[in-house]
Amino acid sequence: MMGCSNPHPHCQVWASSFLPDIAQREEKSQRAYQSRHREPLLMEYGHQELLRKERLVLTSEHWLVLVPFWAVWPFQTLLLPRRHVLRLPELTPAERDDLALIMKKLLTKYDNLFETSFPYSMGWHGAPTGSEAGANWDHWQLHAHYYPPLLRSATVRKFMVGYEMLAQAQRDLTPEQMSSSCSGLSRVLVAVATALVSASSSCPQAWGPPGVQYGQPGRPMTLCCPGVTAGAPVSWFRDGETRLLQGPDSGLGHELVLARADSADEGTYICRTLDGAVGMVTLQLGYPPARPVVSCRAADYENFSCTWSPSQVSGLPTRYLTSYRKKTVPGADGQRMSPSTGPWPCLQDPPGAACCVVRGAEFWSQYRINVTEVNPLGASTRLLDVSLQSILRPDPPQGLRVESVPGYPRRLRASWTYPASWPRQPHFLLKFRLQYRPMQHPAWSMVEPAGLEEVITDAVAGLPHAVRVSARDFLDAGTWSAWSPEAWGTPSTGPLPKEITAESQPHTQLVEEPPADSPAPPRPSLLPDPQPLVHRDPLEQVAVIASLGIFSLLGLAVGALALGLWLRLRPDGKDGPPKPGFLAPMIPVDKLPGAPNL
Repeated sequence: MMGCSNPHPHCQVWASSFLPDIAQREEKSQRAYQSRHREPLLMEYGHQELLRKERLVLTSEHWLVLVPFWAVWPFQTLLLPRRHVLRLPELTPAERDDLALIMKKLLTKYDNLFETSFPYSMGWHGAPTGSEAGANWDHWQLHAHYYPPLLRSATVRKFMVGYEMLAQAQRDLTPEQMSSSCSGLSRVLVAVATALVSASSSCPQAWGPPGVQYGQPGRPMTLCCPGVTAGAPVSWFRDGETRLLQGPDSGLGHELVLARADSADEGTYICRTLDGAVGMVTLQLGYPPARPVVSCRAADYENFSCTWSPSQVSGLPTRYLTSYRKKTVPGADGQRMSPSTGPWPCLQDPPGAACCVVRGAEFWSQYRINVTEVNPLGASTRLLDVSLQSILRPDPPQGLRVESVPGYPRRLRASWTYPASWPRQPHFLLKFRLQYRPMQHPAWSMVEPAGLEEVITDAVAGLPHAVRVSARDFLDAGTWSAWSPEAWGTPSTGPLPKEITAESQPHTQLVEEPPADSPAPPRPSLLPDPQPLVHRDPLEQVAVIASLGIFSLLGLAVGALALGLWLRLRPDGKDGPPKPGFLAPMIPVDKLPGAPNL
């Protein structure tokens, strides 16, 4: 994507006997500003950006990264030292170490922006060198430019074409949008970078409680004496032992090297300097993190939650960093990066729980969930793409009640309500399925009710019945909910009332499941239901009668036509003259031969 068609990282150093065009424009601008304000242009610009905090991406003790207000390329950044520096060789050791750390953080941000190995071109601009090095270049400030070409996703890049090439470059994103897109990753990426730097250092002390160092079984391990100058000779002992592990003349200074750490090496170590100062280090062994197992579920149309668990036990203190962003359809107009697409932190509630919640999600959008497991030996990330349509699973229905119907020994009435977590809007509907079985019967019977209640007509008289309900989106999005807690009810055993008025209420009988040691229930009744419930709809009966009438008329018409054809075409007898058929044409009497003229 950048330069050579064979993807590979590479560096180039260019030297020329003249000042190139871009560097020459920077030279003129910086010199003019210095002559007017007596201060380097980029020093003052960095100070203003620090005050405004609108376009800052990263800051550290010695460096800052920002999106310049003149940025043209998507996610273009400017790297500046905080103090006045002319050239790279003038950096102090602390500034060089800090530079490596902030560059690592910036490139990690780039890679996580679209979850891809982010291409970019980067270069340093410093004061001229060579024969001109002795001139006055105090107006110059060392800085680096990053020019990434990606625009909307890992596969969509920006091209300079048309008006941009012939007249003036155009911005696809404002500098503030670029900065907010990158800064949204700060919380996750800084913690990941800290873990990676800790794991890669020879003395990983920057993670977890003080005085504890971490390593991996079967790997070399280096312990460092805390509070001791690097290279100072020390003596090493195991806590509670007098045997010398390593003397001050080992040539390893303040470090203790374990060639192959194992469980026997875990514990506390004592280091003592030549002047008697004592330090303590505790070694804990474990394994780097693996990709966590992540799953997500939506209980309604507006929010969803994600849970996770480690795929392997590391044995080390571990925390999880969670974020999410809204995915966009490739090529769509809405795919341009904006603050509305994230990324945002996925809040863990309560903090430290293995669950995070995304609120105010859009039902028709897709989201990418980022769960990163971090421990002192590194970090591992799981990316999961989800849509609310596929992960929608309502909570079980609530308030399930089972009531007997007086006078009907084989009927039970079940009713329930929507789960409290489901939206109250009437256009968000659920459908239900109901299962029931008599006590001590292994198999469930199932029906799909049309509303929030159902009458069971084939219950076993005299036996308690277990009933449960589950729900699903009315348009079949997602999956069925879990079953509700079982409710119990027993059909009525009383006689059929002589008159049931409209104001009468059914007798409610909530029966708990009897204990195992209770006496055997009464034998079920073998009598038929005296008044079976008719589920026919009057409209359905009218439709059936109309269909039968139409088919009857069609049958009569076909029969009449068949009879007429048969009478017309039937053969006459073999003897005697042929008789005119029933449908033969009529001949007037006055046309017959020999007819008298009246």
